[in-house]
Amino acid sequence: MKISDSGDSILNTGKRANGRGHNTSIDVAKLAGVSQATVSRAFNPASKMNPSTRQRVLDAASALKYAPDAIARSLISNSTNIVAVIMQNTTNPFYATVLSKLSIRLRSMGKQILFFYLDDEGHMKDLIHQILQYRVDGILITSVTLTSDLADTCVDFGVPVVLFNRYMNTPGIQAVCCDNVQAGRDCADYFFMKGYRSFAFIGGHDEASTSHDRRRGFVSRLEERGIHDCPVINTPFTYEGGREGFRRLLEQEGTCPKALFCVSDLVCAGVLDCARSEYGLRVPEDAAVIGFDDIELASYSAYSITSFVQPMDSMIDRVLDLLLSEKQPSESTNLTLFPCTLKTRGTA
Repeated sequence: MKISDSGDSILNTGKRANGRGHNTSIDVAKLAGVSQATVSRAFNPASKMNPSTRQRVLDAASALKYAPDAIARSLISNSTNIVAVIMQNTTNPFYATVLSKLSIRLRSMGKQILFFYLDDEGHMKDLIHQILQYRVDGILITSVTLTSDLADTCVDFGVPVVLFNRYMNTPGIQAVCCDNVQAGRDCADYFFMKGYRSFAFIGGHDEASTSHDRRRGFVSRLEERGIHDCPVINTPFTYEGGREGFRRLLEQEGTCPKALFCVSDLVCAGVLDCARSEYGLRVPEDAAVIGFDDIELASYSAYSITSFVQPMDSMIDRVLDLLLSEKQPSESTNLTLFPCTLKTRGTA
């Protein structure tokens, strides 16, 4: 592909099938009465310029049916302005919110998301190699982790990788999480403050650092307070997982503990509906329940879930710093932790 100095390729300067040529940024600049550089800046949302000038350029481009050639511009700048996002747990509203906020932020910076849904963790190798073919500027991975060899592959290609809500101890792979261990400890302290003395943890599995750390913080703090019997029920991170987990808890224990810590609000909602509809239990009178993530459902009056809030905006800021900064992180650790806060409502 031949590239002009203006960033217009022969895709823009060649002939259409009907014989009409493509207009270029030079034509737009002439019509708008601005420089060619101004035309380029007008199509970058992150650039600072007079709004009326930007609009004049966009109006001229519309009249001439002109659009910049992103491929040509990426070849010139050696940057595609594309960030790949790999996500597995798309049914969880928490990650849907992460994706929407991240998309808005990147668009405001003149960058785009290339989204990949991971249907099976066994397909991660093929997915990573497919992503690297797009020469993306960075990769964000949520709800899953990389194997060490795939992490090394990304590092070898010079593509920064950030894990969100997961972490691994691999050099060159950064991670951004809330402090799940401390949140678990805070949950135990809150239950103790409210006078509860029998407990259980429901949800997740040890392969996921989020559930592992939330459980570890919760159980270890209970042990420090003299409670050494806290049932742990592993379930999927889903509503149905919460219902099934609560059934197994009662089958296993024979009675319901007075304070339940759920790995997520979706799991918590399943626990609540099962406890109320199948066992006739009152919440919080018969059992207090705390969730995690503070998704929109948690605020609904039918649930009113006491939940831990992750500082999502601050976490996304950090993700973008790590993905898009030209400087390598100077920190000795590859994990950035953010504190959570407890939003109290009607379940505890």
